[in-house]
Amino acid sequence: MGLTEKQKSVLSVTIREPCRWNISVGAVRSGKTYLDYYRIPQRIFISDPRGGIAIVGNTVASVERNILSPMRGIYGEKLVGRVKGGGYVRLFGRDCFVIGAGRSGNADKLQGSSLSYCYGDEITTWSEGVFRMIGSRLDRETSVFDGSCNPASPSHWFKKFLDKGVPGGSVRVSGFTIDDNPALPKGFAQALKREYAGTVYYDRFILGLWKNAEGVIYRQFADCPEKFICKMAKNIIMADMGVDFGGNGSATAFNVTGYTAGYRQIYTLEEYYRKGIMSPAELERDFADFVKRVRKKYPMLRDIYCDSAEQVLIRGLQNAAIRERLPVEIHNARKGEISQRIRFYNAVLSDGRYKILAQCKNTIAAFSQAVWEGGSLDRRLDDGSVNIDSLDAQEYSTERRMKDILDVMRKE
Repeated sequence: MGLTEKQKSVLSVTIREPCRWNISVGAVRSGKTYLDYYRIPQRIFISDPRGGIAIVGNTVASVERNILSPMRGIYGEKLVGRVKGGGYVRLFGRDCFVIGAGRSGNADKLQGSSLSYCYGDEITTWSEGVFRMIGSRLDRETSVFDGSCNPASPSHWFKKFLDKGVPGGSVRVSGFTIDDNPALPKGFAQALKREYAGTVYYDRFILGLWKNAEGVIYRQFADCPEKFICKMAKNIIMADMGVDFGGNGSATAFNVTGYTAGYRQIYTLEEYYRKGIMSPAELERDFADFVKRVRKKYPMLRDIYCDSAEQVLIRGLQNAAIRERLPVEIHNARKGEISQRIRFYNAVLSDGRYKILAQCKNTIAAFSQAVWEGGSLDRRLDDGSVNIDSLDAQEYSTERRMKDILDVMRKE
């Protein structure tokens, strides 16, 4: 696949007239990273051999997935090697550092080094300390940094850097929207627009704008909850359950989610909600009673995903399941980033794919009342004033299917 006119323009100007910092900011799937598969080798070929080269992402695994693997597909293994122990890779004849910047200590290997070139992926997911460390290593007269990111909050540290720059270091920012990539499969961009409609993620991931996450999280639900509430669910063929354990000021919550064929509909079928501290015996008794009751209606319930922070309680539930001869398997929940879980539920709400049965009043209230904490980080308010526990249990019940469901939505 060739480069778009937008990509050719950005590539040409940043190679011919490079600034110290060359940053592509914008929408998902807008082509901003694809152009770097062609910019990186050119930079390496012309970089000062007296300085080192670093390829940096949120994690070493994300660098492999987002940058090295696609480039290997273009240029082959002789030019794009594999990451070796110690975090090095052979790229176009040069040994390069590979660094995960999500944690502040991960760039320690660069101390004392001089960099002539650095490429940065997903910069808004980095630790600011790593970014500052890398900046201090770009100390040669011709040192250059190229990078890309999706926008975040306007108060994010990286947005402040782009606005202010650094003394003696010029900054060029190239903006991208999803419509800058005409190579996307037919209908894919429209599917993403529908997926993010009415949320802060539309501004960020479709329009490429720096926007605050503030106010109500699930605006579509809060504005018209009756649109997403139903009295019964039909044609359920799969069901999973999520468990969030309570404590001081929080509740223990169980949520059961059911799916129709092809994930055409997703339902919250049943819930349990109890505030305050429970003894292990009470928890195990209520858990067993709940599972028995649910399985009478939904015998396809097999897998239960629990908050992995509470291993002792999980073992208690596993023992209860054995003791009561419950035909279920109990697993640790994945507990992925909350922002990803929020994006998923905004997507299925926007698509009309998600419904809550009317008797699940705590889950209905949780979706209606969830709000952003505010500030530079995308955090939902969790100060005890709103019900986060039902949301956690609901998310745990669907996490392992989220990617498959989104893939189905984007292909329809």
